[in-house]
Order: sequence, then C-alpha cells, then structure tokens
Amino acid sequence: MTKLNLRALAAAAALLLAPHAIAQEAPSRPTTPEGWRALAVADLAATREVLQTQTPIPYDTENPRYPQWLENGYAPALARAESAEDQAGYFYAIASYVNGFGDPHINVSATGELPAALWPGFVAASRNGGAVVVMRDETDAEAPPLGAQILGCEGRPLADLAAERVYPFALNPRLAVDRRRVVTRLFIDRGIPGAPGPRACRISVNGAERDITLRWRALPQPSEPYWTAYQAASLGPATEWGVSEPAPGVYWIGIPTFASGEDTAPHLATLLTDIQSQAAAMRQARAIVIDVRGNGGGNSQWADRIAAAIFGDAVASRAARASSRRSAIEWRASEENAQYWEQWITDVGVREFGENSEPVNELRRVVAGLRANISADPPIWRQGPRRTARSGGITTRRPRGAGPFPARVYMLSNGTCGSSCLNFADTVLFVPGVRLIGSDTGADGPYMEVRQVTLPSGLARLTIPQKVWRGMARGALEAYAADVAYDGAWDDASVRAWTMALIARETAQ
Repeated sequence: MTKLNLRALAAAAALLLAPHAIAQEAPSRPTTPEGWRALAVADLAATREVLQTQTPIPYDTENPRYPQWLENGYAPALARAESAEDQAGYFYAIASYVNGFGDPHINVSATGELPAALWPGFVAASRNGGAVVVMRDETDAEAPPLGAQILGCEGRPLADLAAERVYPFALNPRLAVDRRRVVTRLFIDRGIPGAPGPRACRISVNGAERDITLRWRALPQPSEPYWTAYQAASLGPATEWGVSEPAPGVYWIGIPTFASGEDTAPHLATLLTDIQSQAAAMRQARAIVIDVRGNGGGNSQWADRIAAAIFGDAVASRAARASSRRSAIEWRASEENAQYWEQWITDVGVREFGENSEPVNELRRVVAGLRANISADPPIWRQGPRRTARSGGITTRRPRGAGPFPARVYMLSNGTCGSSCLNFADTVLFVPGVRLIGSDTGADGPYMEVRQVTLPSGLARLTIPQKVWRGMARGALEAYAADVAYDGAWDDASVRAWTMALIARETAQ
C-alpha cells in the first residue's frame, strides 16, 4: 500500500490536469463587479465539479459529512459568489465552500496576490488562552503597548469573532494550532465581505482596563518586519535543515519538510547521510531533538528512512507496527488522477527512487488500478482487505517505559506536522521514552494523496485528495497531544532556548 502522501507536491505542483481547468498564462482580472460575480459563480461551479468527478467524496458513505457538505455547502457559497464585487469577494466565496469540508487536504489558494492586507497598528499572539500584543507601530502613540492583553472586541469574546469572521474562510477550530493562529489572524483585515476586522477592543494594561478604537491602515513599508512578527506570533519559522550539536551531547535534527522535489530532495538525502553517520553517537548522548517545526508532510518514503536512521531499523520497525492497524485505501478512479501519477512517475519517481524501485513500482500498480476502474460503478478502486479495523484512538495508546538507548529523545512540534509528518510521528512517538514537546501535532482527515487543479479563470488553485483511508489508526483530525506544552513566542531563538532549558533540567535529574 502506497505511503506517498504528497501534500507539498513540490516537484509536481504544475501538473494541472483537469481538462476544464487549463488557465491562461496571464489570467485577466475583471474590472467591474458584474465581472467578478460571473467569475466567482463559474469557478465555484468548477470547484464542485472537480470534487464530484475526481475525488472519493461523492461515494464516501463512511464519512457522510463530506458528501453532505459537497451538496449542502454549495448554496451558501453560491450566494456569496453572486454578491461578489471584487477579487476578495470572488476568492472568499470559493474559500467558504472549500474550507467547509474541514479537511487539511482540501483547500484553495490564490494564484496571485489578493488585495493588500490592512493592520491596526499591532500584532497579537495567543498566550495563556488569551491574546497579547507582541508588536506595535512605534510611530502610533495610540497603539496598545507591548504586553497589553486583549480582552475582547466589539463587546464580544475573541472566540466568537473568530467563529464568525475567520473560520468560515480559513483555519479549523478543531486544531490546536489553528486556535492559536486565529488570534493573530483576527487582527489583519483581508477585505472579506461581511467579515471585517474588529473596530473597537477592550484591553488590559498592568491590570487597568480601557477601550481602544482600532485604526486600520496599510501595512508598514518595508513590510518584512511585520510579516516576520506575524509569523512568529502565530507559527514561527520552520526549522533549519541539518544535524547540529548546540550543546555537548545534545543533537538537534532539523526536518522542515518531507516533500519530494528538486529543491528539497538533496537536503533530505544529505540529512539522511548525516544522521546515519552520527546515529551511534547520538543514541549514546544526552539528548536528541527531532525538530519538525514547519513540516507539513511530503513523501513518507523519506520519513520512514529518516526514522530508521535515527532509531535503527529494528526499533523503528517495531514502533511502526505498534501504531499500525488493519486498513485499506479507496482511490477515486478517473482519467485525470491516472494521468497525474503517470506524469509523477516520469518527472519525480524515477529520478528520486529509481526505475525499478518499490515506490515507482507501487505507483505503477496504482495507475493500473485506477485505469481498470474508471468506468466502474462506483468508480472506486479499493486497495487492501475488505474488512478493516475501526478508525481512531491510536494517539492515546502510546507506549510507556524507558527508551531503547541512553539518549532522551524529544520531538519538537509547532503544530504544523501533518500528512506524512504524522506518519513519521506514528513511528517516532511509538518508540518508548520519546516525548512530544512544543505544540500538539497537526491532524489529518481521512483523505489524502493530493494534487492541484487550477480553476478556469486561472486566479485560484484547488488542492484535492484522490483517496480515502479506511481503518486509519488516527481518526479524522485526531492529533498527538504535547507531553510538554510551550506557550511562549514562536521565534526560533525563543523556542530553542526553551527546549535547551527543558533538556538541561531533565538530563540533570
């Protein structure tokens, strides 16, 4: 069964294969509200058509929420599309439909820049269940000071505003990382019709409460410091590639992605070689930090190889078996999906893994299975046993006890870990003694193996899944909870200092 969860699609993202989804080289933008409405309605219809004809959703009786939203979520999105007047109205009408599935493998992105964002003169971050100002416009005497707590806005809790003005279009309240990110996202105005940034808020400064009026304005120029602060407030930067030793006997392994591609595969190959050459010393040292900040997945073949290099084949194989279930995969058979994998084999698979490698041969079997079932009723190809285990619950059944070697092992997450990074976690966190620190991981729905499709206008790009997992060990949106949670600033220096202090305390015991 293939484990190539290609969320990133780094090398193959340009394979936009749906016949009706061939975009112009330079997409034209309407100049009138009527033009934007027509474009929004047409691209929304194309979105539904792609999901109906190229994903398993219409035939998924085990996850009825997906086919129900496919039909029932369309009308409210169409109402938004029919009232669009500009690019923001166009894009967020489609986003409201796509985000309603609540699945990280079903999303939409703009192919070009959306209208410029506005800010209120400060950046906020989630802290201790609330919101704190972490950056301010130093030229604005009325901007709240650093450290000010934001108690609510427009007479309402921030969670209520997020549910009304952010979650219908982006993020997912079921994910811990998104509940953190939404605090920062509330204080940026993207011009979403009916979902403006808050106009007034109540803050607390050194225990004294007062009301402030938010003055929305263009981002400061240059905008890089703002976006750096915004990223640090919500997710923080991805980790850096490589193996380092920031303190004697503490090895730090940075894995920002498992994505296949010309830019990333050399880093992964070098990282694998470096781990293999130092693995024996690492296992006998004080601590190993496996840093997956920013890692959203990619190719599980790399994840499996790196896990085996860190822990050794025997330990990694035993952990992977402990977290596995009797499962199966159901693929949506379509000409577009078959063509996608044929092209992927040629452009990526053979180059990275070899002409007769197991990943390439597995995908050739996938192509054959897809083509054999395109005209079937339903057009689904099942890969695996007829009967599978019940899905979910594996994250609460991690092993206890001492680790297999002297080094303490920590997996450091900022919450982005999903797709094949979660497959990696299924192995790493089932090695006894390994602890998850920082944030809960991300979480997957039952859908995976994504590819991208550009909508007819060329102004937006869908990410769609081609298969659904039956008997998955992690249930839909089931995350691993952090053993030691971090609630500070997510800039690299702060996270590293916190991690090293934790290791110093625990290895001194």
